[in-house]
Amino acid sequence: MALSLEQLQAAFKKNDTSNNEGSGRPNNYYPFWNMKDDEKAVVRFLPDANPDNPMGFLVEKLMHNLEINGETKRVPCLKMYGHDDCPICAVSRAYYKEEGKKSPNGKKYWRKKQHIAQALIVGDPLPADEETGETHEGKIRFLNLGWQIYEKIKAEFEGGELEANPVEFKGGCNFNIGKAAQGEYSTYALTSGFARRATDLTDDEIALVQDEMVDLSTLLPAEPSREKVEAMLNAALTGEEYVDPATSSSSDDTPAAEPTKAEPVAEATKAEPAKAEPAAEPAADDDDDNVEAEDILAKIRQRRAEQK
Repeated sequence: MALSLEQLQAAFKKNDTSNNEGSGRPNNYYPFWNMKDDEKAVVRFLPDANPDNPMGFLVEKLMHNLEINGETKRVPCLKMYGHDDCPICAVSRAYYKEEGKKSPNGKKYWRKKQHIAQALIVGDPLPADEETGETHEGKIRFLNLGWQIYEKIKAEFEGGELEANPVEFKGGCNFNIGKAAQGEYSTYALTSGFARRATDLTDDEIALVQDEMVDLSTLLPAEPSREKVEAMLNAALTGEEYVDPATSSSSDDTPAAEPTKAEPVAEATKAEPAKAEPAAEPAADDDDDNVEAEDILAKIRQRRAEQK
């Protein structure tokens, strides 16, 4: 049963104030970012098979990029799993506190945010597959949504423009993903948004949706241990070799950390590369976190000084 419009509106407002791949992750993500300028994809967002998801049809994905053993690894942020703190976030805040709001190191270690959704592809402008002749139209696909599209969704929920829950099978509405030129760049912010006219799914579409909907949390990376995250962070900060204790190898092939090329970055156009969620100034209740991070940074500086 889909959440009510009121529940979703409340969830988006709450999510805005929060700073707060799995081994079975399917690979059928919809590559809408391959559209040309002035093209539009039409999708119908579907409710999460998990009725306890407060966001109803989206799940938040928080990742850090760390340079480890000469490669860029994507490491899950522990805040994604309900933890109050994350050692990588703590180091980022410590850099921001030391170097100021434009700290390159603070930005480097801050978490990157995306949202994952599942949708029925209603209109697909992408060319058909050369081998099968098929398009994505009429199929259930997963979508990685970046900042621009998420902000369009959030604004419509907060602005009271929606008359009903858009993910309802009957009485809901489609979402247009529009790609447009903006100067020398491309953007999704100008022509994306929910359709103003309600559209009912057909009985066949409802049967397909009910058969293929998944629990969106299963699309998130497996939760790594804090010890593993701290070891990877230490390797990134010091340049020391990281050896995964689970594999006794210098490469890390577990779901907890993956090369950035393993997953396409949604909205990876010149207009919106994957970017970090803005880091807030450390608050008073971050003191314990800051002490831990500053202690880490102090040890790193001492170690580097001894190596010179």
